[in-house]
Formats: sequence, structure tokens, C-alpha cells
Amino acid sequence: MKLVTVEDLREGDIIANDVLLEDYTVVLSKGTVIKAPYIDKLREMGIFTVYIDEPQKSEGPSPAKAPTTPKAPSTSAPQKPSASASQKPPAQTAKKPAATNTPVQPKASSAPKKNIPMEKVTILRDDVEEQVKNKIKDILEMHIYQRTEGLEQISETAQNIITDILEEDEVVEKVYDVKERSADIYEHSLQVCTIATLIALKLGLTKKQVYDISVASLIHDLGLRYLVVRYEDQDINLLPAKEQEEYKKHPIYAYTAIKNETWLSDNAKEIVLNHHERKDKTGYPLGTDLVSRMTQIVGVCDEFDELICGIGKARVRVHEAINNIRNYSGIWYDADIVAAFLQLIAVYPFGSKVKTNRGEVGIVMRQNPHFPERPVLRIVEDKYGQAIHAELIVDLIKDTTVVIQEVIK
Repeated sequence: MKLVTVEDLREGDIIANDVLLEDYTVVLSKGTVIKAPYIDKLREMGIFTVYIDEPQKSEGPSPAKAPTTPKAPSTSAPQKPSASASQKPPAQTAKKPAATNTPVQPKASSAPKKNIPMEKVTILRDDVEEQVKNKIKDILEMHIYQRTEGLEQISETAQNIITDILEEDEVVEKVYDVKERSADIYEHSLQVCTIATLIALKLGLTKKQVYDISVASLIHDLGLRYLVVRYEDQDINLLPAKEQEEYKKHPIYAYTAIKNETWLSDNAKEIVLNHHERKDKTGYPLGTDLVSRMTQIVGVCDEFDELICGIGKARVRVHEAINNIRNYSGIWYDADIVAAFLQLIAVYPFGSKVKTNRGEVGIVMRQNPHFPERPVLRIVEDKYGQAIHAELIVDLIKDTTVVIQEVIK
């Protein structure tokens, strides 16, 4: 690894450490292969130096290089844990959750780089997502309070989700489209699970930790099944005090139901109990600031998904929910956890209708890896409101003068 100036960057160089702004927003993540537009973007953002991987010595002459830059001290820039060690081959997916404490190694692509097709990028295929959601629903609906026979099946479901995610190439390098939808508790549990699993992988957590996060995510809102309070599309803070108090007990109800389950680890149980707790003690049910990183990962994903599907909150658009998470970076959640989340989730999902600073209206056609706020648009109306019938594509990475100003419903 060596420190180079942005002016010395060349196409094909590989970023060795995440490039972060002062607020921990990730500009380029570790492992990104440099392209010309990325160099222009770094210049535009006032970033002057980055760390890159030094190429391994191999057969054949190497291109001429500038003089070697002295090694920079390790404290030169804030960094978050990496999802992988570059010298290790991809690990085989473990069949059992009782895994080692080594970080999970997401699979890298052996194929040449190519453009992402003009379509949405989802964490699970639609057919797989529907099957898994129905499985979760069957298991949880069979569950009776204080009588948890059959609930252990959720363990296998969690492991299958991890396996499906790890089968994809470069799974933590993509930007994913997340849809706005209704307050379906089973779909919510699956969504929290998949996003939390991705964050855990991106942060380089161990196999056991990834599994605990996955399985706890699937049952984190089990306690909602015992409420008589209406919470769909409802801001609970506007409810009468007694109903608010009852709603905020749902983590306790869930914990009570699973606390004696020997197949669940203490870490998983702690996630279920504390997923609404916050670092600044403003959470519930206990109001503690002793919130583990694993619990914070699930908490970030739960907060985001509750906002876009309206569970205990008034529904908002994806970009609004993302801004909410960003605003609480370092306050409710560790900044590097929020940074990993922001890097994975598209601010403007596939199909969003948006208006640019030039007054044009466009449709989001695809995402740009590593740049979740700068997708590719198809312009459908000019600044005068006239329809454009010819295909006019604007890539916000290549044209940095264009920004999205608003989302049109």
C-alpha cells in the first residue's frame, strides 16, 4: 500500500483504504478500480491524496513509475474495518452457523469488469425473496408466545440467506435498489436481515457474528405480534401516552419469548432486546447507551426500513430515510456503520422520477457502484416540460455538473 497524489493516479489503480470525507461519507471504497471520471471527481471534491495497492511483482516488465512515496503513518486518515483481506481466496460458505472467528470473505468476480445493465440491483432475486418471506411468515405465525417449538427453523433460513448473498460476485461493492412498500412485518424482517448482513460483511465481521446478526434480524420484531396498538403508517410519538408505552415494550416481549432458547447466542438475544436503543440514551425500552456494534447494525437497518414501510413511523421516501440515518451518524450509531450503510443503498432507487438542477426530468435507469447518490438517468422532459422521445442518457459520474434536486412522485 502506498500514498499517492490524485494527480499521480492512473486508470487501473486499486484503492487500498476507503476514501472518506470529514463526516465519514465514503467517496471511494477499498478495492475500487480507478477510472478517469473517478479521478476528476476526487479533484472536484478537494481530495489530494489516496492510498492505493502496490502491484505484486510478476513476470514481464512493469510500467515506469514515479519515485516511491514515503510510507504514511497509519493515523493519516479515519478508516473503517475492511470487508476482506486481499491476499486470501474467497472462503467457502459454511453450512453450519457455528463458524470460526475469521472474517467472512465475499466472493470477488473473476470475470472482466463490465457495465451494470440498465435495471434494478436487488440483494435477493424477486423469486427467492418471495419464497424466503413466505418461509419466515410460516415459521413466525406458528410461533405461540412462550411456546417456541419450530422457531429454531429460522436458523436455517438465516444461513440460507447468507449463502444466497455470498454466491453473488462483489456483493459488498454494489449499490442496491430498495423499494418503498407497505408495513408487512415479514417483508420488513427480511429486508432488515439482508441489509444488515451486507453491512456485517462489508465491515469484515466474523462468520459467527454475521450469522447472529442475520438470525436476530429475522426475529427482532417478534414482539409486534403481541400488540393491540395500531402501528402501520403511524408515528407512535403521536399516539396517547399509554399506547406509546405499550408499543415500546415490543422488544421486551420478543426477548421474553426467546431468552431461554439455547440455539440462540447471547449476542443474538441482545440484538432482539436492544435494537431500538441508541448511543445517546434516547432509545427504548431501557434507555441505555450500552449498545453493541452488532446491535447498532441491525438498529440502522431497522430504522431505515421502518421509515420507508411505515412501521411505527409515518412513511417517507427512500432518499428521506437515508438522510435521516445520515443525520444521526455518530449520535445514534457509530459513524463507520452508517458509512457502510450509505455506501450500499441507492439514494434514488431504480425507476425513481427526479428533477435535476438543469430543470430536466429523468428516470433512474441504473446505479453507479461506489456512488449511491449519482445514478444514470434517462432524460424524459426538457427544462421547459417538453417530452423528449429520443434516448438521452446522462451518467452523473461522467457529467459532474448535473445533480438531482428533487424526487417527483
